[in-house]
Amino acid sequence: MIPVAIYARVSTDQQGESVHHQISLMKDYMGRHFTQDYETADRLIYVDEGYSGYYTTILERPAMSQLLEDAKSGKFKVVLFKEITRMGRDEEENLKIVRILEASGVRIKSNDGYDSERPESKLLFKISNFMAEVESERISSRVSAGFREKARSGKWPSSRVPFGYRRSAETHRLEIVEEQAEVVRMIFNWYVYERIGTLSIANRLNDMGYVTANKNRFQQAAIRKILVNEVYTGDIVYGISRAKLERVYDANQNLVRKNRKYVATGNPVICRDAHPAIVERAAFLMAQEIRKERQGKVGRTSNRAKYPLSGILYCDRCGAGMVSIRSTKPGNESYNYRYYKCGQNHKFGKRACVHEPVPARELEIDVFQLVLNELNKAAKQSLLSRKKAGSGSLGARLQALEEQRKKLQKKQVNIAASGDLFDAEAFREIMAGLKGRMQTTEQQIETVRRQIEENEKAENKVHTVKEVLGERLAMNPDEIHKLRALFHKLIERIDIYDKTTITRVKFKFDLYN
Repeated sequence: MIPVAIYARVSTDQQGESVHHQISLMKDYMGRHFTQDYETADRLIYVDEGYSGYYTTILERPAMSQLLEDAKSGKFKVVLFKEITRMGRDEEENLKIVRILEASGVRIKSNDGYDSERPESKLLFKISNFMAEVESERISSRVSAGFREKARSGKWPSSRVPFGYRRSAETHRLEIVEEQAEVVRMIFNWYVYERIGTLSIANRLNDMGYVTANKNRFQQAAIRKILVNEVYTGDIVYGISRAKLERVYDANQNLVRKNRKYVATGNPVICRDAHPAIVERAAFLMAQEIRKERQGKVGRTSNRAKYPLSGILYCDRCGAGMVSIRSTKPGNESYNYRYYKCGQNHKFGKRACVHEPVPARELEIDVFQLVLNELNKAAKQSLLSRKKAGSGSLGARLQALEEQRKKLQKKQVNIAASGDLFDAEAFREIMAGLKGRMQTTEQQIETVRRQIEENEKAENKVHTVKEVLGERLAMNPDEIHKLRALFHKLIERIDIYDKTTITRVKFKFDLYN
């Protein structure tokens, strides 16, 4: 008997279509088009449920990954898909899947007429993928327009409902969940009227046993999101940003990851008093003023990200990065106390990590002295960079971007030549979307080219101590910006166990005799 595999996938954005329906359809297809020499079994049915082909790669879809491995080991000779484009929405990945299966000696058939053993199927494959991607662009545009119209009418447009509310199945408007709403009111009261910070609020809620809608502990970031969300005043503000797909390739130009980034649209939909408010509008506005005031105070002295050890200091107890904190006192502008704190402890308190805060100035002076002592050990005043510039991976990235640009150019030409297949509005939308993607790709190409040029100047260079440090060795350790430049020039990573114990310092340079 000839074994036949079946692959079914239902994406997160598909409603009304079940995996069972796909499998049943393909088994029926087998009964009508295959002889009795072919058979399938439960072990040869591969299902990816809830995985979007748009935002996931092959390896991120476990069933597809397993199907390809089993094809290579010869566990089946034929694979069935409902539609050839059901492998995913990415033409590049679909082609890769087809090549792997064909190289493994597997015949590919689908309910929409594709058969890898028929010569004309290659042309059908290209046409099917092209039309599927165009249709995906049109659907995305229509769905977005539909969501915006829902928001204008006061209906909640997103599948994600904010903490404190639920969406009515009948009206599609938000309704208050009183148990959660009480937590939201406490957050605003503590922040606005008691002037408690977001971290303290998160710790207080966790200590009181409250959890998020997903049954997780509260983090500082979650408190901040609640404080800036206008939904709690009864308003809907939709479409502030939109998702943008970014593909990441490895050195061999294989697609390894798809990132979803959000960019501002500049054209949000606002519907006032769309649902019951949880907090008064006056309290919400006061919260925004307090937030801006606190952000302003932090920014007057220095950006915390510019502290000397930010980005290279780690907690040796739990492995988390140490974050930089600045403490001030209202009415006392001269009070400015800096310290480093374990990221896990900062988010979740002592239950996550018991590492105590480390005074910043004392630690920075200790590290400064440690660097000087290490340099004095070198008999010759020369340093060899260990950190390669990574021009190879950047070169692969540049090549992948240039290939992406060629594909977008080809797609523009193909759609322009097929303009009579679309109505005028759809044609404009598709071409505008392609133009935006082309501009983004051009900007990325220029950025990578600049990085390659800079790296080629620095890679494998032997430096003298004077070249590396310039005049920094004679500086005052209190000069924060210069100290940061020194540390980040020489040090890759520092691990600290407690306030006084530095367990490891990893340098970016080899000191040799």
